[in-house]
Amino acid sequence: MSAVTGFKRLGFAVAAVLLAIFGVLGIVSVLIPADQVREAIKAEIRTVTGLDPVLRGDISVSLFPYGKVSFADVTLGDQAQGASQGTPPLVADRLTTKLRFFPLLTGKIEVADVALENPRISLVIGEDGRSNWLPLVASLNRAFGPDAHAQRVMSFSEIRITGGTVTIRDDVRNISERVTDIDMSLAWPAISKSFAATGRVNWRDEPVDIGVTFGDFAATLRGERTGLKVRLAGAPMKFAFDGTMSMRPTLKVEGALSADAASLRRVMAWAGHKTLPVGGFERFALKAQTNVVGGTIALTGANLEIDGNPAEGVLTFATDGRQTLQGTLAADAIDLTPYLSTIRLLTDSEREWNRRPISLDGFSDFELDLRLSAAKITIGTAKLGRTGIATNLRSGNLTVTVGESRAFGGVIKGSLGLATAAAGVEFKSQLQFTDIDLEPALAELFGVKRLEGKGDLA
Repeated sequence: MSAVTGFKRLGFAVAAVLLAIFGVLGIVSVLIPADQVREAIKAEIRTVTGLDPVLRGDISVSLFPYGKVSFADVTLGDQAQGASQGTPPLVADRLTTKLRFFPLLTGKIEVADVALENPRISLVIGEDGRSNWLPLVASLNRAFGPDAHAQRVMSFSEIRITGGTVTIRDDVRNISERVTDIDMSLAWPAISKSFAATGRVNWRDEPVDIGVTFGDFAATLRGERTGLKVRLAGAPMKFAFDGTMSMRPTLKVEGALSADAASLRRVMAWAGHKTLPVGGFERFALKAQTNVVGGTIALTGANLEIDGNPAEGVLTFATDGRQTLQGTLAADAIDLTPYLSTIRLLTDSEREWNRRPISLDGFSDFELDLRLSAAKITIGTAKLGRTGIATNLRSGNLTVTVGESRAFGGVIKGSLGLATAAAGVEFKSQLQFTDIDLEPALAELFGVKRLEGKGDLA
């Protein structure tokens, strides 16, 4: 038998197999009623996810040439779920499932993957602290609980979301957020225990790439300890976390955190905070070990860099009630010029005080208790030696205490204060300059160049 004849026979055999397959699919599409396909898919989605799809719109079933079922106007969960908040947790314009090929040849319906088109996901926390997602979380707990694990047969492990929108409303904290243009892939726990979500969203007019992975999805639902990885990347900033989390008895997160941004000022504005009234706060980078308990975030072994000023230390941020930042930082050299560039004691004529008003509005949203030590500090043309500073901001009043600063051949001690007043801001200074060189000190701090020698100022 020649090679040509062999290839012809092989081609005829392949064609016969394909015709047989398509013939079987055609017969299956006739013999299996559309209602049976619909109910089988609903049951499988309920088994795999624990969520019960409610179908209100048209249903499209196509088994030839490949299996595909599409449901219009879909709500995941019973109508009663979320009714206490008056908002269904998840509504989608269309839910489309693709069926597995070989089981379909035997007349068996198995879902290969699920896609949600234009889903609208709503998270509402009422004034009583209850969420409209509580019934759905309970359903997920039943589906992924230890008793149900042995009985669950996982046919699909991916849920794709296109054109989604997430709306968050917290009536307790008076928070409202909206995330749009969500295109994500959810790796549903099938063979492994993990759950992963990757894709892109749009938050506050900025596209952000997101990756979130829970090491044990069932443990996450029960509030137990599980691995957690988070990756965020967008134009405003990049963020990464690798550690663990648990929800019982309270929120606890531990792990390594890193973040960087081209402009910290832009990130704060993007996050909805007031613009700081001083200069600087541009280039930002942070690496630290993180410990979150309840509403308190502790950063230990922190390596922080702002505007090219590197420092190391410990930071604690409290979000319960009034936002508070506490910490201790140490640095070799710091340049404070960017932060004081908008504050000038004299006008360009150097003959009268600068009467431009000073505002503390940007500091009214939080409290600060920060201690900083540096071997060298630069403020414009002024060079300071080893310096220890304590900064305290409370109720909009700012106090900077200089423990000791080696400068101008002498020592500087004392405090500076800015306090909110009816007419604007009150400024208080209780600084003591001991045994300093008067000419460079007065020239660099006040622009006065008519004194020479050593002396004290208070």
